[in-house]
Amino acid sequence: MSAEEHVAKAIQFHEEGALTKPNQKEGVAWLRKAADSAILEIADDEHLIKDGKTVDALETKTRKAQFALSIYELGVSHMNGWGIEQDKVLALRCFEIAGSWGDADALAETGFCYAQGIGCKKNLKKSARFYRQAEAKGISMIGNSWIYKPKYQDDDEATAIPEPRLSTETQKEKKSKHHIFGRNKS
Repeated sequence: MSAEEHVAKAIQFHEEGALTKPNQKEGVAWLRKAADSAILEIADDEHLIKDGKTVDALETKTRKAQFALSIYELGVSHMNGWGIEQDKVLALRCFEIAGSWGDADALAETGFCYAQGIGCKKNLKKSARFYRQAEAKGISMIGNSWIYKPKYQDDDEATAIPEPRLSTETQKEKKSKHHIFGRNKS
């Protein structure tokens, strides 16, 4: 199945589970497959760029935005223990990745995690940065005017979470037995 088909299947299971009989484990399995496919497709693009080949930047950006939803939803599942073991550190990492790929909700969730110290050490500067990025993408930050106070401004706004990358050597290995988060597939 293509990554797009994995995302569609995950959304289908998610929607069906919310209405009648939840099948959270199967939904999470499809989300993981979508996330795995996404990171490999993006890594393939990066590999082509390293080899000096032309890759449509808009197409890569669009691909990241499409798959950010699956990674965000996987983060929500890890945060709440829905269909998978609760792991708040991994949930935060999912939100960071999805946010770096353009998902506004993921940016807001990341900001919340840093503000509350969920899955990380509390860090209001980081929280404010993610909240400002979420607001720039249209998320309402009513009641969060504190994010613009000088003490919560980064000295260097260029310290954003780096996008996940796979080295050329490990790309083949990851295709065969790993997924985006570096844990073995079962």
